[in-house]
Amino acid sequence: MAFVPIVVPPQPAASARAQDLGRRLKAEVEKFEAQYPGTSRADLRAAAAIAIGEESVTTPPRRRIAAALVAGIVGLGVAAAVVSDRGAEGGAGVSWPILAMIIAVACAGLFAAVIRRSRR
Repeated sequence: MAFVPIVVPPQPAASARAQDLGRRLKAEVEKFEAQYPGTSRADLRAAAAIAIGEESVTTPPRRRIAAALVAGIVGLGVAAAVVSDRGAEGGAGVSWPILAMIIAVACAGLFAAVIRRSRR
């Protein structure tokens, strides 16, 4: 077995301005959390994204949506294979055209749900 060393590049040090801004933001967040004790990390992330004008922090990336869609389709394919194998063993199985229609409708519904959720 070969050993491949992994070298992680060091993170660049934050500038003095960034450190100063970080201290100021931390103080403001602590004051806000004192006024509103139930503040979650998600609220803080969303507020920071709004403050810097970046929506990518609050909306899920398209890669995550695509990965969920592919995982759902693969899961439906595996379920269809299991159901069809039961029919091959002499049980009451479902024919392939019906399975194809069920998978197509389920994929379309999953795709529509993912798109609708990503637009919120």
